[in-house]
This record gives sequence, C-alpha cells and structure tokens, in this order.
Amino acid sequence: MATLKMREVEEGEVPYGAGTAVQEDPDRPAFNGAAEDDYVCVKCGNLLAHGMHQLQMNEKLRIKCAVCGTVNVAVQVEFEGPPPRMPAWPGPAGKG
Repeated sequence: MATLKMREVEEGEVPYGAGTAVQEDPDRPAFNGAAEDDYVCVKCGNLLAHGMHQLQMNEKLRIKCAVCGTVNVAVQVEFEGPPPRMPAWPGPAGKG
C-alpha cells in the first residue's frame, strides 16, 4: 500500500465535469475503497482517501481537506501500455 501526496488545485483549473468532495470529519477520509493507495493532503498530510485505485483518483476529482481547507487533486500517473485493471468489487456486504 502506498501513501500518495495530492497536489493543490491551481487557480482557474476546472476540467469539464469536475467535482469537489468536501471532507466533513478530519478523522474520516472522504472516500474509502478496496484498492491499495491512500491519498493525503498536500499541505497538512491529513488522510483524504483510503484504499483507492489510481484510475479512480483522476483530474476531475477534488477533495477539500477538513483540517486546512486546501482543495486537493491527485497527481496524475502516466501508464505505459494499457492501464492496470481495478480490483473486482466484492459486492455489498452479506450478498454472497
């Protein structure tokens, strides 16, 4: 599992279809997943997204940190060849 530092959104940087998630509780990440990477705030290091895949954390997803108020975006990773597959979702709890 890797911990990846996000970057601050630059003024005027708004891709088509982008959205900002607001982390309301600094002790709870805005997103929880089943993949390998954790994403932290560029300024204060607060955990913003836990267990996410790099394909889920793209330039259209921003997260506003509950600790320092910085709007973060994931640093884009260049893949050689086809991008890696995301892990299969195990399905809702209790559904075999």
